[in-house]
Amino acid sequence: MAAAQKTARLGDWLLDSGYISPSQLDLALREQKRKGQLLGEALVDLGFVTQQTLASFLAQKTQTERVELARLAIPPEIIRRVPESLARRLAAIPVALEGEILTVAIADPLNVVAFDDLEQTTGLRVNLVAAAENEITASIDRHYGVSQSVEEIIEELLKQGLDKLAAATEQDAPMIRLVNRIISDAVTNGTSDIHIQPEEKIVRVRQRKDGLLTAGALLPKEVQPALIARFKIIGKLDITENRRPQDGRCTLPIAGRDIGLRISSLPTAYGESIVLRILDRGNLKLNFDALGFLPDMAKQFRELLDRPFGVILVTGPTGSGKTTTLYTALNQIDAAESSVFTLEDPIEYQLPLVRQTQINESIGLTFADGLRTLLRQDPDVMLIGETRDTETAQLMVRAALTGHLVFSTLHTNDALAAVPRLVDLGVQSYLLGPTLIAVLGQRLVRKLCLQCRAPAPDSAAVLQRLNITPPGDLPPQLWQAVGCDECARTGFRGRLGVYELLLIDQSCQAAFGRELDLAKLQQAARANGFKTMFDDGVVKALRGDTTLEEILRVAQK
Repeated sequence: MAAAQKTARLGDWLLDSGYISPSQLDLALREQKRKGQLLGEALVDLGFVTQQTLASFLAQKTQTERVELARLAIPPEIIRRVPESLARRLAAIPVALEGEILTVAIADPLNVVAFDDLEQTTGLRVNLVAAAENEITASIDRHYGVSQSVEEIIEELLKQGLDKLAAATEQDAPMIRLVNRIISDAVTNGTSDIHIQPEEKIVRVRQRKDGLLTAGALLPKEVQPALIARFKIIGKLDITENRRPQDGRCTLPIAGRDIGLRISSLPTAYGESIVLRILDRGNLKLNFDALGFLPDMAKQFRELLDRPFGVILVTGPTGSGKTTTLYTALNQIDAAESSVFTLEDPIEYQLPLVRQTQINESIGLTFADGLRTLLRQDPDVMLIGETRDTETAQLMVRAALTGHLVFSTLHTNDALAAVPRLVDLGVQSYLLGPTLIAVLGQRLVRKLCLQCRAPAPDSAAVLQRLNITPPGDLPPQLWQAVGCDECARTGFRGRLGVYELLLIDQSCQAAFGRELDLAKLQQAARANGFKTMFDDGVVKALRGDTTLEEILRVAQK
């Protein structure tokens, strides 16, 4: 009976929190019964939730703190308090010690036996906090195991001498360890991209975090051939081809979870440049609130997902989070009751119950060809990764006219510019009125660290100089970055979006005739309360989510 009650509470919590749909819960309950699993295990196996989500549930259920271990460095003196064998048996790891109280992260805070074992073994009072089991396992491997840092491996390589370095191959043990460590450190640091950048006399390894590139670690030029070859092997690229660009992808087990890597090679004057995009599903938050949508806009965008047909576009430059926004939108649609397809280049994350197709132009599978085929696959909802040519744009509009809900991206500077861009691509203006239902423009800005942010001086004067009037009941107070241990002294942790949502209603449709009247469209949008990305960013700066400097960096006033 207790197990049944626990199952019901977990399912209800996930439903109420928007992590799963009713049909997903029904399927998981059937799998649970068929395999004799716990509901949480069934949901993870089906790909509906992550272990991190389950850890959040347990933390809330037991009223314990939830900790993120993936990026937490635990001092050795604290690690030594719990033997490795006990840590692995209990799926628990010590994280802090204050006086006689040892804080231990554990996968199941309800495990009374584990609590007793920890107190008896350590002789301390134990405070349990919740963490995802795969993060605990990875943290145990990282802290109890003996592993070299990138600097230590480089030092080991340098001791071999330049002759041996020049003769090194991609299969040599130090080279394998160096590449694995570079990738592992990047994942642990929350990096989005790794750049292997050859220069005249050195090789520079850089990381992009929160949109900014680091200066990077320096490697001797002699390791370049073997280092580049090792990365190409991981990405299943041709190591003998160094004259043409290549692209590849792979999945590696890192930090207790499967990490996707998208690898690109490009010939340069000093050798091949390698860039790795890290696709970490564990850090993917398919929730509009987590992305940075303000409540009113999130409500408006969710309502669009209930429309039976039409085109919804997301615009912005490369790396502005468009794909994540579209994945979040698809995640809100019940794929068990609707037929959902995607055409992507490349597929970045696997979505449950969604049929995803990888575009491959080398064999003739373009967005236009794929979309033409999808129309014969009885779809309800379609995601087209990018509208980049006339044929794709026209087919997309035709799909909306025949009763399909279509999502896509477009490279324009703002939401309003998407409409003339579609006309430039060959879509007749009079067809946009009945098909285009919304355009979302977006950029990414760095989030202030909540542990160390501080009020900015002379906020009222700065706002007055920029002619900014605080909206609503927000006080005229801006915030600034400071820097602490939690944010690695940067003052920022993570990123969030700033958005503008252009809703095409009846008043806007008057601008779509034989010729597009852009001035009339802009006037109708403003009359309907259209707010720009800068307006959205100002609200977030006044709330202390980011700085005004970040907003000015990505959006025009």
